[in-house]
Amino acid sequence: MQERVGKFLRILKVELEDLEEDINTLAGLTDKRRQDRAITEYVHMENISLLKQEFAGIKKIVDELDNVELVEQETFTDFIARLKQRTQEIIHNSAYPDAVYLFVERKIDKVADYISSRVV
Repeated sequence: MQERVGKFLRILKVELEDLEEDINTLAGLTDKRRQDRAITEYVHMENISLLKQEFAGIKKIVDELDNVELVEQETFTDFIARLKQRTQEIIHNSAYPDAVYLFVERKIDKVADYISSRVV
């Protein structure tokens, strides 16, 4: 179980770091749209503000993955449920946009499915 969770956490970190890169790419596209006058300065600032909040939320979750502990006699499914619950608490308590949880939850499910189907 410990090996499975270790692999899961390493892959999840990579997936979440990729998500951070996607958000940075969106910020760049938003800058370009402002320069091209496709959006107003106000809309640009609102978009950038939201993207920064989303980025910070994902970064906080990535940082928290280093503090995840295994519970004795816990199944992989129980671990995933506990991780999702903890993620939701962190996002809620830190007042990050709710979308951050949805992004992270999708990545958790994706990696958990991969680990469950490929790793013994």
